[in-house]
Amino acid sequence: MLTAPYRVVEWGLEPLGMSALRRSEGGINRARPLVRSIATATRMSKSLPRPCLGGNAINGGSLRSILKGPGLSLGSQIVGLVQLLLLLWRAGANEATDAYFYLFSLGMLPIQVLIVGVMYPLLLNTERISRKGIRRVQWTTPTLSVVLMLGGAGFLYANGRLPLELLPLAGMSLINAFVQALLWFRSVTAEAGGNPRWNAAIALPANALALLTLLIPFDSPAIVVTTMVAALVTGNLLLLAFAIRGRIGADVIAAAPEMPAKGRGAHWFFAKATVGYVGLVILQSLAVLLPPSTVTILNVGAKIVGSIAATFVNAVMPVIIHHQTESIGPSKRFLRGLVGILAGLSILAVFVVATLDGSLLVQAICVGLWIVASTSAAIAQRMSFRFLPPSASRITIVTVPLVVLLALASSIAPGFQLVVVLCAYATLDGITATFLLFALRDRLMSWVLVVTCAVLAGIWIAALVGAI
Repeated sequence: MLTAPYRVVEWGLEPLGMSALRRSEGGINRARPLVRSIATATRMSKSLPRPCLGGNAINGGSLRSILKGPGLSLGSQIVGLVQLLLLLWRAGANEATDAYFYLFSLGMLPIQVLIVGVMYPLLLNTERISRKGIRRVQWTTPTLSVVLMLGGAGFLYANGRLPLELLPLAGMSLINAFVQALLWFRSVTAEAGGNPRWNAAIALPANALALLTLLIPFDSPAIVVTTMVAALVTGNLLLLAFAIRGRIGADVIAAAPEMPAKGRGAHWFFAKATVGYVGLVILQSLAVLLPPSTVTILNVGAKIVGSIAATFVNAVMPVIIHHQTESIGPSKRFLRGLVGILAGLSILAVFVVATLDGSLLVQAICVGLWIVASTSAAIAQRMSFRFLPPSASRITIVTVPLVVLLALASSIAPGFQLVVVLCAYATLDGITATFLLFALRDRLMSWVLVVTCAVLAGIWIAALVGAI
């Protein structure tokens, strides 16, 4: 959500609980920003209702409890990364893996738009979504996932990228998209109540089963990928069954109002999410126009970026930002500390890549910048859901299409290549974070993102003119 530069205090950002925080201010101010923000979230979480995980109370007031979210997420991301590497080793980068990654992304689109982009912010914002609206999202999302999967399969077939041997893969991907939508609905509602654990571990059972199937020595890449997707379906079904039995998210739904709040919050969030995620699908569709295996390589980069966001942002931020958060300070400190650490690690990784394979240097730089931009955007958007009005989404509706149009124009240039698509992805996140942080009055991080976007623009132009 991109916003105009409002004065933050106009939207209730003046910390209401500052007097309580001052009592321990001395010790916290001496801590590093990342640790300090988590410690502050620990104190604040003591006053929250304890969320339910499988029907049992969780001690939300301990640092150990908070860190379980990143632990679960890290375990899930490690298993997912090993699964990805094993998939590429067993099947290679080919039409089967391209079809899998493309269809998987399409199946996630309604989830990202309706559940993550509309329902989740409306559960945090003052313009709350009603119970009827929540139920509507619950069943509209999987239906749209199925429709998009059918359209995506048709697009691949029309472009000669879905031979008959991959039709079972398309069918299993469709089933997986339907089940995933129902599972994400449960985990995101729990996350809005301050419990990030379900969302942190949402892919763990499916990835673990998929990893096991990749150990089976099938000869055909189509059979390898199809069997792996069947394992994803099985793992997601098992976790969904546990979530339904444990009534995960039911307390958040019960606390929602009978009638929706007056205002156009749902319309703003829907427009913002639709424009943003449809733009991402268009960018990935551009990658289909590049040589085979490009979609797979692009998704490897996206997996790296997404894993970092899931481990360090999605698993911690729900504890810092939830429907009862009063102060934006801990979120800003968490952002600065985390981005500083990730920037340092990205620089180190670029040096390692340059040493091992200099031909991948530019791609490594793009992924490093994408990590900084994506992490900043993820944190800034969660802050905006709580502390900015829904109407602040209007700038996203303008700027995101501009970046996508630039990418479309670039696709007809002779120098169009994978680096251009990577720059487009990273620029989308970078611009989002820049405008949000300006609106939230975080000037330091705003200018960090301005510099990030400027470097990405330089690489983009250099790639098009053949300088790299």
